[in-house]
Amino acid sequence: MDRQLDPSRDNCDITMAQLKAELERTYRGNEARRSNTNLKSRVAHSPVQRDPFNNRVPHQRVKKKVIKRRRTLQSSVSQLSLLFVIMVAAVTGGFVCAGKEVTRSKPKLVSMLTPTTSASPSPIPLPRLFSLPSHPPTRPAWAIAKSLPVPFRQPERDLSEIVYNLQTPPNLTYSKQLQTIVDEVVALASAHRFPKKSLSITLINAKTGETAGYQEHKLRYPASVVKMFWMVDLYAQLQGGIWSSEQDFHPYIAKMIEESNNEAASFLLDEITGTESLPELTGKELNKWVDRRLQVSRFFQQAGYKDIIVSQKTFPIYYLKANEPIGNDLRIRQILKQPDKPFRNLITTEHAARLMYEICYTHQAVTNEASKKMCEWIKRDLKPSSVNSSAQNHMEFNPVRSFFGEALVGTNVNFYSKAGWTSRARNEVALVETPDGKTVYILAIFGADKAYAQDGLIFPKMCRLVYRRMTNSTFEQ
Repeated sequence: MDRQLDPSRDNCDITMAQLKAELERTYRGNEARRSNTNLKSRVAHSPVQRDPFNNRVPHQRVKKKVIKRRRTLQSSVSQLSLLFVIMVAAVTGGFVCAGKEVTRSKPKLVSMLTPTTSASPSPIPLPRLFSLPSHPPTRPAWAIAKSLPVPFRQPERDLSEIVYNLQTPPNLTYSKQLQTIVDEVVALASAHRFPKKSLSITLINAKTGETAGYQEHKLRYPASVVKMFWMVDLYAQLQGGIWSSEQDFHPYIAKMIEESNNEAASFLLDEITGTESLPELTGKELNKWVDRRLQVSRFFQQAGYKDIIVSQKTFPIYYLKANEPIGNDLRIRQILKQPDKPFRNLITTEHAARLMYEICYTHQAVTNEASKKMCEWIKRDLKPSSVNSSAQNHMEFNPVRSFFGEALVGTNVNFYSKAGWTSRARNEVALVETPDGKTVYILAIFGADKAYAQDGLIFPKMCRLVYRRMTNSTFEQ
């Protein structure tokens, strides 16, 4: 726009000229006053004449000079303050005028500096992002006492959501021969008056790729079997470079998998999902929390683990003083519950058997190296001492005693398992490999009834039956 036809710019120029003139007048006046003040100051500091009659200082004249000097200094301060205000006004006016000029001559520059409501191109799709807690995570007392390291997320990788590398289930075929073995296990449970309705079984012959089952698609509460799923999600994040050190997690993995410790599991689930049970959240923050916690379920759902839910902690958790869900863990149940059933962890024996197959047989879970590491975590020692419970509390969890491993002590098999046990359920999934490597099979059994939970003999009996059939042996413990 022509300068002569732009009245707003002319007004700015006039304003700037006025401010400049005022600034110069103020500066000159202030300099004159300052010179006068210095002169009077020198006079005031000159030797004072005394009264020849009484030899005293003429106080009245000195007092007047001091008061006048103070007023002069106050006036100088006021002038300096005014000078500062005028300078700020001048600079501000300059920016205002400059802003108007830029707005007319370079509109694109202003649009870059100032948000506008104009349409913008669609952003490039990004992975689902999380906003994580900014404070250090709450840890169990034993972790603090041992000064265990706090895992640290890599910079700029703290908001990423990873996916499972295997997107479809393994291509297994149904086997009538394996079905016969499964039916025998069901008959064994029924003969001992255990409820068949609460029983689920999956059997896989890893060597032949064949499978069979009984209610293997029935979703049931997995108890601590779910911890094997959390371990896989963690190793996928480690492989994705989200965490700075795998070693920082080892103490927690050991307690979660080897001892089935709920405190370690609680801490790890919080870490991989960026959530915490407390403090209790509401509104939008709670919705974000729920979305983050469901990440671990999506991880497996998107890989073909149909309808799986693995987003709830296992209780009790002593460092949280929680015997049952509290805080946000309780709120997620209330938000996502259905009319006919509460929201809780749910998996099938087929899910559990598939994951064991991918970890310890094909070594395809996450990566070959990661699978081998995870398989070592779930390997069990079947020496007689592992089930010698003479000095142990029978109510404490033991991954071998009263589970599959108890039936295989003395066989020298390679045995990998994850078991779960509550007052209302007994569950286990295991891979069994004979010493010669000719027989490798996976057995998953869920007994979702207190009858299975309270009996420590039924699972070893069922495992012994399957071992005899799969190895064609007459093995008896």
